[in-house]
Amino acid sequence: MQGFGRQAVENQSDRQYTIVFENYPMYLYALVHGEAYGYEILSAFLKEIADECKVRSFNQVLIEENISAGATKEDAYRVGSEMPELGYAGIRVAYVDRFLEQEEVNEFGRDVAVHNGINVRLFSDQETADRWLTSE
Repeated sequence: MQGFGRQAVENQSDRQYTIVFENYPMYLYALVHGEAYGYEILSAFLKEIADECKVRSFNQVLIEENISAGATKEDAYRVGSEMPELGYAGIRVAYVDRFLEQEEVNEFGRDVAVHNGINVRLFSDQETADRWLTSE
């Protein structure tokens, strides 16, 4: 499982996260690093990833989040509800959070996104997410 076209996105002073993108044969991989969290940060990096999917012509994405801070259920609800407007309509999403203690909030956000027509699944590791994205 090797990616091609690794590209780190420059961290601008007003952003509290960085994203590293890699082109895999069947999907875009996005690794998000940061320490702060909340609705604004979550919606900003998800919008940036959806935009990058369109620029690189991918309809599948594996998002791996490496942010130790947690979101609230309210944050998850708001972002899950806005996933179509953020650009995820028609994009298949595999989501891996390196911090398993955030699983309950992530599941809630996933349920809201699925209810809003987004094809998203949560995974505990990149390998399982990769298998899902490359199996269909």
